[in-house]
Amino acid sequence: MRMVNWKFKGFNIVLMQNLSMYNLFLTAIIGSVLIAGVAFSPLLSGQFHLAYAQDNATTMTSGNMTGNASGADSVTISPGSSVPSNGKFFVPETLTVSKGTTVTWTNGDTTLHTVTSGNPEAGNSSGTEFDSSYLAAGKTFQHQFNTAGTFDYYCTLHPYMKGKVVVN
Repeated sequence: MRMVNWKFKGFNIVLMQNLSMYNLFLTAIIGSVLIAGVAFSPLLSGQFHLAYAQDNATTMTSGNMTGNASGADSVTISPGSSVPSNGKFFVPETLTVSKGTTVTWTNGDTTLHTVTSGNPEAGNSSGTEFDSSYLAAGKTFQHQFNTAGTFDYYCTLHPYMKGKVVVN
């Protein structure tokens, strides 16, 4: 048996010459999944979070919240929103509520999204009012609007996804 040593992007790969291509392929796939799982597990499980709010209140529990978020004061991230041609992203796109209302956003898509105040062109002022951080599929984010005004928001991962909350 002869050992072959390869260097690939900083990783040493040692192979035995008599390994079949199937075993090599299977080992590479399992190794990639393990590396990706360790790197992204906090994001996918909804444990990674950051909530920031000023005059209004932001509520998050155990990363992102789960539960039923149906009702007039809720917004759904539409399935397929990660594709620009989807047409529907935040449903409804504009939500009008009274001062003191808590709005709940639910990620109805299968990929990560955010709910971040401002707009993609705002630069550093983005996320100053509220920021959900990463919302995994099925997770929710709540924010209470205690100040009247118009609050634009978007997804930082898919900046073409835009919405608005109007507070009377």
